[in-house]
Amino acid sequence: MIVLRRLFGRKGVDGRYQGISAFKLGIALIVLILVAGTALFDKARIMATLEPGDTITAHFARDYRLEPYQSQVKIAFAPVGLVTGIDKQSDGSELVSLKLDKGTLPKLRSQPTAVIRPTTLLSGSYFVDLQPGGAPGEPAGRTIPVERTKLPVELGQVANTLQPDALTGLQHSVGDLDQTLRNGGQPAVDQLLADAPNLLGPAGDVFDAARGQNPGTDLPNLVTGLESTSARLSEQQGRLDSIVTNLSSTVGTLGADSTQLASTIGDLPGTLRSADAGLQRLDTTLGKLRNTSDDARPVARQLADTLSHLNPVLAKTDPFVRQTNALLDDAEPLVQQLTPVSRQTTDVLGDLRGPVLDRLNGPVRTFLYAPYKGTGEYAQSTSDVPMYQEIAGAVTNLDKVSSLFDPNGSAIAIQIGFGLGSAGGLPVNLQHFLDQLNQQIHRNQQEGR
Repeated sequence: MIVLRRLFGRKGVDGRYQGISAFKLGIALIVLILVAGTALFDKARIMATLEPGDTITAHFARDYRLEPYQSQVKIAFAPVGLVTGIDKQSDGSELVSLKLDKGTLPKLRSQPTAVIRPTTLLSGSYFVDLQPGGAPGEPAGRTIPVERTKLPVELGQVANTLQPDALTGLQHSVGDLDQTLRNGGQPAVDQLLADAPNLLGPAGDVFDAARGQNPGTDLPNLVTGLESTSARLSEQQGRLDSIVTNLSSTVGTLGADSTQLASTIGDLPGTLRSADAGLQRLDTTLGKLRNTSDDARPVARQLADTLSHLNPVLAKTDPFVRQTNALLDDAEPLVQQLTPVSRQTTDVLGDLRGPVLDRLNGPVRTFLYAPYKGTGEYAQSTSDVPMYQEIAGAVTNLDKVSSLFDPNGSAIAIQIGFGLGSAGGLPVNLQHFLDQLNQQIHRNQQEGR
């Protein structure tokens, strides 16, 4: 009441809040109650609007007792959202808007399915069960088409499809079950319930082992793989039935030939040993091939270009090869005559062995590869060029001076020249003086002066 007085009262001159009439206070209280009641009534709508998340649409064949902001959306029976709207179509179907929690949409993958399920076996309220499917990603257009939606099958519908005899048998089955429990079955059930706690510990260990070494990924990946396998098997109606039928025929054929199959299985160990030895040899061969393949790849790439250029060459060579056959026929007598000549040549080469080759490899080779150094009166004439180059130069110069022709044929050209040593009778020989000077300069360079 004090709060209402502060909210709706007025502050006087003395700073105190002046009271309000009971009528106004009642009106304010009624308004607050109406606002609070409206908020509580639409709590689900307000929470669904304010909470972050994503909205998708599921197209169902017909209306089936879903209530906006009351019916839940679940994945693996865990709540992940709320039904926020139902749009009925002219053909009797309905588009149901589903508000999902943030981060739920990628878990549905690209082709999820939606099923309306009752919360209990005897119906009651209903919820939308989403089942992931397809490749990773979000649903195309954020819409689940009617082909991937299903309506619930209730116990009453199942009972209506049964024949009267089946219903009578079901009633007798329930009565017989009751009679079984009365005739000693109940103690067995009680014993099972008594032993169950002792089994829960080992069962927990088994379930932990079933989760794999990586509990967060191994079991979900296994379930996803099984789901993908079942989806592939059920893509086309009748495929699984055909597989089972063919499997029955295969088993029958194997049973008819069981003797041959047993013999084959008996020989299988020896075959496996032989195959193992062969595979080991093949592994060695493949290892060597792997080592050489890196070097062979560039050659193989160039081989195609080589072969493409070689084809026209071979085409042009074909006439030459044909003519070569006739040439070889004509050359056969010559080859026969070359046989005694080759024997004589062998004898000549045999005579060249020994002193002749030793002299060529010894003094002659040393003379040709050594630089020229004069002796006697030519002691001052030296050269750093090997003798074989000097001889080659001399032959080349001789060829040049013999290039003069006259009416009588070739002649050696002679050119008269004048040098420092041409004039004789002088007190000083200029050529000898320059040679002495050159030697002195050479000695000074060697002594480091």
